[in-house]
Amino acid sequence: SVPPGWAHAGRVDPGHPVQLTFALRQRGTVHLARLVETVSDPQSPHYGQYLSLEQVRDLVQPSPTTLMTVLKWLQDHGVEECQSVTTLDFLECYLPACTAERLLPGAEFHRYVQGQRSLVRSPLPYSVPAELAEHLDFVGGMHRFPMERKAVSRAGARKDTQLPRASFHLGVTPAVLRQRYNMTGGDVGLLPNNSQACAQFLEQYFHQADLAEFMQLFGSGFAHRTQVDRVVGRQGHGKAGLEASLDVEYIMSTGANVSTWVFSNAGRHESQEPFLAWLLLLSNMSSLPWVHSVSYGDDEDSLSHAYMERVNTEFMKAAARGLTILFASGDDGAGCRRVHSGNHTFRPSFPASSPYVTTVGGTSFKNP
Repeated sequence: SVPPGWAHAGRVDPGHPVQLTFALRQRGTVHLARLVETVSDPQSPHYGQYLSLEQVRDLVQPSPTTLMTVLKWLQDHGVEECQSVTTLDFLECYLPACTAERLLPGAEFHRYVQGQRSLVRSPLPYSVPAELAEHLDFVGGMHRFPMERKAVSRAGARKDTQLPRASFHLGVTPAVLRQRYNMTGGDVGLLPNNSQACAQFLEQYFHQADLAEFMQLFGSGFAHRTQVDRVVGRQGHGKAGLEASLDVEYIMSTGANVSTWVFSNAGRHESQEPFLAWLLLLSNMSSLPWVHSVSYGDDEDSLSHAYMERVNTEFMKAAARGLTILFASGDDGAGCRRVHSGNHTFRPSFPASSPYVTTVGGTSFKNP
């Protein structure tokens, strides 16, 4: 369904280009799950014996039959502008909307707008030919809308006049976090192979100059870096985003003096899914930071089982390589799904609910 805030702007022209991501069925996923357990268990003799990206590819790459069947299906429909990843289990293709609708019966591509943003999605379910069903997990770029962060309003909070008035403070600065987690000036990165990254989505950017100024103001108590070492993707030249700026500034304040990358996945193409684009990068880069912090999530009940299972496999691929992926738990705790019967249920966030990532959140500071 179309989330609130998005307005329907009509069906796209037949020749309008769309970008679709085909998730090809993988092999060796049961073996991969066992391997992740052994390399992650300190009691295992194989603890820490991580795989290279090429070794992961050899384990999970689709069968020759799957590769040939999917490629022939695409070529028979005139789809030739496709690129794969190192692990050979994703195909990213560009094709006209009319071709995509013939390829995926039931789909209709429409444009939706929200302010200055525009997306192309299909409001209707798609199908694939029966002979393709066993070779594909899902097709990305069809239904999912970007998840919006919800602002928490405290306007209606109860005011207790009995509480003493708090003195003015700047909020939760790096010094507050480091003190609460018992970090001293010596708790900084010292080894050259320490590395970390955060991922930005939906036209969120940071500015190097802002980062340098932030560290000048708040980084005097610990050794730190003032520059991001690498940006993967394209940075916008407009105003810096609040969320992107905070993510970069605070990962470099708690993971201080550690080489830091930023993955910038803006979702510039109307039919691109930025989160999927980030997953594809993990399957296509042989050298990556060891720790990734991501503030992104969808309501679990809005996603298909096949999609979540495949994303879990992508996280297993990362774990087999020794990567640690941290996800934000979300703005609403466990969340609540309100149903008409009145029996409300919890509403988990995904990927925070994945067993193959570490979910972080729930820290609250009162008058820090």
